[in-house]
Amino acid sequence: MPDINDIETYIVRYLHKEITEEELHMLDSWLQETPENMNEFIRLKVAHDMIRGHRLMSDEEIEWRWQKMMRKTTDKAVSPPTSDSPKRKIRQSRLLQYAAAAMIAVMVSFGAGNYFGKHARRAAEIRPVTYNEISVPKGGKPNAVHLSDGSVVRLNAATTLRYPSDFEGDMREVYLDGEAYFEVAKNEEKPFTVRLKQQHITVHGTSFNVEAYHNDSYAIVTLQEGSVSLESMDQNGLETNHLSLTPGQQAHFDRITGKMSVTQVDTSLSNTWMNGEYKFKNEPLMLIFKRLEKYYDITVHLEDEKLKNICYTGTFSLRQNIRDVLRVINHENQFRFQQTGNEIHIKSK
Repeated sequence: MPDINDIETYIVRYLHKEITEEELHMLDSWLQETPENMNEFIRLKVAHDMIRGHRLMSDEEIEWRWQKMMRKTTDKAVSPPTSDSPKRKIRQSRLLQYAAAAMIAVMVSFGAGNYFGKHARRAAEIRPVTYNEISVPKGGKPNAVHLSDGSVVRLNAATTLRYPSDFEGDMREVYLDGEAYFEVAKNEEKPFTVRLKQQHITVHGTSFNVEAYHNDSYAIVTLQEGSVSLESMDQNGLETNHLSLTPGQQAHFDRITGKMSVTQVDTSLSNTWMNGEYKFKNEPLMLIFKRLEKYYDITVHLEDEKLKNICYTGTFSLRQNIRDVLRVINHENQFRFQQTGNEIHIKSK
């Protein structure tokens, strides 16, 4: 696991094109940790290029070039390093000192007036982005978040959304872990991107539901209005698929294989949770119980393998207690259950 000095060394070696493949993977893991890490990297890359007389690249181009380099490597990416708050503050301080020194050197070489006249807009674009974070706990009620561009995001239980206070520059970008329904304000000149684990969703103005919990092996995107494009990556961060959805389509992403499949569905079933209901049509019992765990803050132990893929259709109110819900699902009397606190054991009859 790299320490803070290693990360700084990797960045310098990357800027001087001396980085090894192993170091590249370690640096990539750090960049994927938080948006702030990528922001710091972009600032340093911009400052470095200005000093060397290179043309300025946009944040998106820098990130695109980074992903392109990563796709050329074949080794497995290492696990992201963890860091506590004091370490992060030290890292930010040192990297900002490096960036500040670079900017001063540019100002001296070009002249302060010329620098601010030519690069003031770019400097504003690369200032750090402040992110807010809102979470709905397991068993919690849906919560609506109004973004600065007029978009609205409704969060389901066990869901976390990270979003900027203001969308600056030419991109709108948020991070989601869990399930949410998006109503995105249309802006053709400023695309809206939802970043998930191993997947990105890009839209201009549309309504869609996303189910993408980090500890699930799948993610589901259901489009109600407009259009979206999806990019998926495998566990090594290599792009595996790129496709677009039209209204009424649902994309199912397998995080293990990196493959996506698209089907035509009844989109109204995907977001009934916003109205306090759960409707399911021909869904396997295993998937139903996964959702119930989040809605009711319980742990379900499905103790008979043959029950997992039995499909059910039904509707119930999320205001009902879990025992009533289980009775609704088990109307054909195929299993029995025992509840102890928040633990529920399911067995065949």
